[in-house]
Amino acid sequence: MSESAFVIPAVSRSAVVRLLDELAVAGHGGWSTDTRLSIWLMEEASGLYQDWEPEDIANLEQAVGRRPEWAVQIDYRLSRRADLAALTSALLKDGGVAVDDFCSHVWTAAEIETDTVISGGRFGGGPVR
Repeated sequence: MSESAFVIPAVSRSAVVRLLDELAVAGHGGWSTDTRLSIWLMEEASGLYQDWEPEDIANLEQAVGRRPEWAVQIDYRLSRRADLAALTSALLKDGGVAVDDFCSHVWTAAEIETDTVISGGRFGGGPVR
């Protein structure tokens, strides 16, 4: 089963595309990595927030200061959480935040890089056992 994370970098969309072109292989409307991460840009108009809880949207808006119109969606398997964290950190190098499927927390690059535990879990991983 695959999980999803959404990254909202603090740089322009064109800068994100350039970075993804460096870090992954483009194809089929998105990118993929040799570690089986599937990546694409999601627009609000095309359903970015379709399956989100209202609380999660509000938390993101509060962290960013506005409702982001687009985000980088990364689909991954839990066994590839370290690869997810590395790619997310690269995307957040110049600022921004990320969210995952497991908690309502809006993650910073520092929290992801230090593998911080929030609400019983780490970025991209289920609850700590």
